[in-house]
Amino acid sequence: MGTLTADCPCLDSHCPHKLATSCRLTSTPNCCACADERPHSQTYSVYIDGVGFVQRGTRWQSYCWFCKEFWNNRLAATYPPLEPSQTQIPQIPGQTEFLERWFEFYQGYRIVKRPDGTEQRIAVIGEPLKEVSPGFLPRTLDQLRAGRLNDATRAENRFRRELLESEEERAEGAQQGLEDALDSLLEEASDNETEELRQVTEGGEGISEMPFRRESTGLSRPLSRTEIHLQRARERVVRVFGSREEVQSDDYQSPISSMFSRAWGRYRQAEERRASGDTSVPTLEGISAQERREIEEQLVRSVLRESQPPLLPWLENEATVDVPVRSITPTPRPSIPNPSSIAAPTSIATSGPADLSAPSTSAPPTEALTTTSSNMPSTSDLRPALAAITAELSRLRQASEAVASARHALHSRRNPSPPAQSLDSQPNRPPPLSDEEMTKNLACQICYSQLADTAVLPCGHMIMCQWCADVVIPVRHSHLPVRPSKCPMCRKQVKQRFKIHMG
Repeated sequence: MGTLTADCPCLDSHCPHKLATSCRLTSTPNCCACADERPHSQTYSVYIDGVGFVQRGTRWQSYCWFCKEFWNNRLAATYPPLEPSQTQIPQIPGQTEFLERWFEFYQGYRIVKRPDGTEQRIAVIGEPLKEVSPGFLPRTLDQLRAGRLNDATRAENRFRRELLESEEERAEGAQQGLEDALDSLLEEASDNETEELRQVTEGGEGISEMPFRRESTGLSRPLSRTEIHLQRARERVVRVFGSREEVQSDDYQSPISSMFSRAWGRYRQAEERRASGDTSVPTLEGISAQERREIEEQLVRSVLRESQPPLLPWLENEATVDVPVRSITPTPRPSIPNPSSIAAPTSIATSGPADLSAPSTSAPPTEALTTTSSNMPSTSDLRPALAAITAELSRLRQASEAVASARHALHSRRNPSPPAQSLDSQPNRPPPLSDEEMTKNLACQICYSQLADTAVLPCGHMIMCQWCADVVIPVRHSHLPVRPSKCPMCRKQVKQRFKIHMG
């Protein structure tokens, strides 16, 4: 990026930064910073995809491309360094010294006053301004020859700024030894960090009690590393739980409780639909994509539950028994099933065939045994049902095997496997040719004095030598024709040219 206003004249109506920033505002004599009428603030909102608006932006983030680059470079080259929240663009940091030096390169000379009062012009020669990024000074000829990078670390780009009011007050304070000052600063930073981090972790109450030092000291106070860390911690808490005003409001609701309420509401709706037997698709108006996917998953699970295998005939009459057919197998010898295994549905679903034949070792209550025996089918009623199930399973297995064998036979008939190719198993191979038939003339068909070793595609004719091919079909990148060309033999369009190496 260069300075595009290097050749533009400097007008009296221009602001001091208009030419140096290469501002793209052509309808006003002011640059973006001078035309910005917003009140200064410590933070500015910026939109982050997936997060929303957060207070992490800068004042110049919405300026034109060149003005934004200018202020980014100038802030990076400012000494002592400043945080974006301490700036008041365009006053702080001031750019008077930088602009004076920049206009010397712009006009090509510097005016020097002699001791006798006369003025002398000294030529200032450097890198062209069109090749210099806004916010940096051009490099000298010696620096260009040495390959010096033009960045914020270059000494010519760094200008010492004026101290802020808070910094001057601290500089005018009581003088003390270096070791004592370091010890006091480290102790104060450690105590402040421990206390304020504890308040941050307390949640909403900690947010309301948290001291905001920067608001009491103004915009110009420099931030230490501890304060920057605490500021980021506050921003994370505000982003999750809300601002201090939102937490202190009467209708505030924690995001955790909101998430639980939504999940509980979806669960209650699903239970109500399941109890009423309503499997129709609910209305999806005003529902987010995540909630819509959860409802679809619930419907799929309910459909799968209803599509389970059918029950035994004598178990369908029991309202409290819901056992799949696959959990019941025929017993090897006639015996009365265990009453406790039939009375409890869960014991049938989890037990094996041994529960139907092995006698129970514990004596159940008399009332439960009487009730179970009255509802329990006899062995003669159970055997026909089990025999019918076994016959049906055998028939289905035989049918599946027959279908699989028929599919395999049909596939083999449609796609017979080709025989393996070899030199002796080629019935269509012609007989060997004679020596005269295998002798070909490889002379170039253009000059007739060299061997033809260049083939053209897609026709595939090899009728030219390399020297004739360079004249007839010149190429670039070793095989692509420079201009539209045609094959000398078949007159087809040539797309590629290759050299053939013969052994």
